[in-house]
Amino acid sequence: MTVHVFIGPTLSAADVLAVADRAVVHRPVRHGDLLALDTGAADTVLIIDGVFHQTAPVRHKEIIDVLARRTRVIGASSMGALRAAELWPYGMEGVGLVFGMYAQGELDSDEEVAVGHLPSGEHRQLTVPLVNVRWTISNAVTGKALAPEDGATLLNAARTLHYTERSWAAIVHTTRRLHPAAAEAAVALREFAERHPDLSDLKRRDALLALSHCATPRTAASFPGFTPAWMVPRTMYLDRWRGTYRPAVRDRRTAAVSELDVLRFQQLYAPDFPLRYRRFALTRIAGVPQASPEDGDGDGCLVRAALEAADRRGVSARTLPHSAWSYWLTPREQREGGPELRLSTLLVRSFRSAPGAVPFHDAPAELRGTDEAWAASADAVAAADRLNEQMARTGERRTPRHLPPPLVRRHLADTWGVEEPAALTAVARDRGFVSLREAEDAARRFVTLRRARGDRRPEAPAC
Repeated sequence: MTVHVFIGPTLSAADVLAVADRAVVHRPVRHGDLLALDTGAADTVLIIDGVFHQTAPVRHKEIIDVLARRTRVIGASSMGALRAAELWPYGMEGVGLVFGMYAQGELDSDEEVAVGHLPSGEHRQLTVPLVNVRWTISNAVTGKALAPEDGATLLNAARTLHYTERSWAAIVHTTRRLHPAAAEAAVALREFAERHPDLSDLKRRDALLALSHCATPRTAASFPGFTPAWMVPRTMYLDRWRGTYRPAVRDRRTAAVSELDVLRFQQLYAPDFPLRYRRFALTRIAGVPQASPEDGDGDGCLVRAALEAADRRGVSARTLPHSAWSYWLTPREQREGGPELRLSTLLVRSFRSAPGAVPFHDAPAELRGTDEAWAASADAVAAADRLNEQMARTGERRTPRHLPPPLVRRHLADTWGVEEPAALTAVARDRGFVSLREAEDAARRFVTLRRARGDRRPEAPAC
């Protein structure tokens, strides 16, 4: 069992480890972080802090994806409280007063928990969140250190400040400017906060409570309207995010290489990828289980099943116009080969999972090949990235995007062993690219690696 804790300004790593000494401490959560985790039913993810300003925040679908793995997900205090208030119907657990206020509608603004902090690894907090101001005022009024009417005035003054400027000193200054009669009350509130840190930092209190909650037994959700996360439909966006952020191979050497990075590499360079992709596309067109290469006439049966499925949808050799054949097939392919081969080739090259979409969004198991080839491809991608970083340090225009288009196209022509533009486009489509331009954009990342290796193409074992 592993407990993953995403914290930043609310708690330090030392605070977390003092309560849960075996927890894995992460930076404030951001888009993609949860998808990169390898969690299961025995694991727990606790979200306290998250980013949302300079970097995209964690999406709801990402949390639902983790919940669908049967992983326990708890939220509290800050970003965690926000997401738990929105996702408790799907199984996310919320802990603490901040979560309760959001869930009951007493709070409705992200700014209530937002703070300014240093971007360093410590994420030291520089400002005071509005929800802490609320709680401090409430405690000061309860303790007779502040009059109720002054509390309302001070809260309004705090609201006028942007979250990046809101501090106790700024609240005092703003109150003196806007509400001079409450200036002494503002000073008294600041002093109360300094004397009673335990009564002025609600976010920290909730975060520590959530850490303790991680050790309590998990209970099954039984409230009305509960929808298990695994019943929530996946979207192409989630699939794309999973492929983009999930590490292709979980080791330090290639930690930054994602599954889609490796799949793109194999699309370009694996000799057997066109065959893999052909079977993948025909299987989905036919709507039947994919046949194993050892299944005798498996491919022949698969082709016939795909042609029959296409015919039921009105796509056949007799219904397709001449422009379709000339668009998807080269002149030589239109002249040679039998009717089944020509039509199946056209179906594969025109295959999409949805109109206007790419054929796949993550890294389908059918396209991955062997584990050995997958790991070797991940090593090649990592090597290319290291080389590109070294080249970028030698000059502003020494990056893959600055490579001349003819050089990139020559790289593909040499790699695939074809010359004519029509043939290049056909090979790109056979490898699952939407167009030759998409293949060229993907290849830019690896051109420098090839040239550095003596004008040889990057190694990509058959899979």
